Amino acid sequence: MRKIRDNYARTSKVIQSDKSVMSEGCKALVLQDFARMFGEYFELDGLPEMEIVREHGEYKVTVTFSADRVKQFNVLK
Repeated sequence: MRKIRDNYARTSKVIQSDKSVMSEGCKALVLQDFARMFGEYFELDGLPEMEIVREHGEYKVTVTFSADRVKQFNVLK
């Protein structure tokens, strides 16, 4: 979970630091980070997709991806 929070914080910083539309290069970097993170839990069927919409002074970010399967992992106690 820590890794997910760290990646989320980093992605959030990237989005907030650029108040204009996110550049394609930046978007590609963010999507690679998401692919690496999601790839720990799923067997991805390609790169994730992301939609960013600015509403009422904040960003709404939607990330979608397709997976062939969910990977097995142990629950930490």
